[in-house]
Amino acid sequence: MKKWSIMVLVLLVANLAIAQEQTETVGMEQTDEVLQRGEKQGELVLAVGGQRITLGSVARSRTSVSSMVEVSRNHVAFGLSAVEFGFSLLSWVDYAGFSPSEHGFMDQKVGKSIHIGWRVFDLDIALNRTRSLSLVTGLSVGWDNYRFDPAWTLAKVENQIVPIALEEKKKSKLTTCQLGLPIGLKYRPMRKVELTLFAYGELLTDVYTKVSSPKEKADLHGVNDFRVGVQATATYGNIGLYFKHSLTPMFKSGVGPRCYPISVGLAWGF
Repeated sequence: MKKWSIMVLVLLVANLAIAQEQTETVGMEQTDEVLQRGEKQGELVLAVGGQRITLGSVARSRTSVSSMVEVSRNHVAFGLSAVEFGFSLLSWVDYAGFSPSEHGFMDQKVGKSIHIGWRVFDLDIALNRTRSLSLVTGLSVGWDNYRFDPAWTLAKVENQIVPIALEEKKKSKLTTCQLGLPIGLKYRPMRKVELTLFAYGELLTDVYTKVSSPKEKADLHGVNDFRVGVQATATYGNIGLYFKHSLTPMFKSGVGPRCYPISVGLAWGF
């Protein structure tokens, strides 16, 4: 009886060991099948009791390094950052207060009336991440030469700008030098294309007339020392056109003919 009891106990322990081994094997197989790859790349599926539950993608976003780097939002330049070369004109000339015989003394030789200007300091502040819109400002300098009829020059006589006849025809011009502070919005609708609209203020640092043979230079008073205006530029690949219009008359009220400085020509580096 004792032998049979021992044999039964041995067989029972053996069966338990086999059952435990089979259970562990099945558990491992089920565990392997609980998480499965989905049909789409990076998709995980939970399989429980014949049911499949999509957990979603665990694939890491493949954002390029360049798109993750913050683009510099500001641009600062010194020197010849934006250059203008064009023609200087006096528009909407009104000779009210002058005798009819004096009308026309502001007539110009347009092809020889030259404007030169550039920004010695330039600041470009991006207003959005793609830099398609930005605020631009800086410090500009400029010269305007207005070439007149060689028969006369200009002078201030008794608080009025009047024509002074020359004994013989000479080169006669009026020159202004100015410092400006432009503030504008720049828009880039496409690659290499830039459209800019400015409002500006200018302080005239020097105004004089000059005639040749022999050279005679004289300061001209009665000109507005400060003026404001607007400017528009359109460039492609940094080269394009500009148009500049002063909203302040050239001369002080009642001193000279009412006229407004404008300039049009080529723009580079805007």
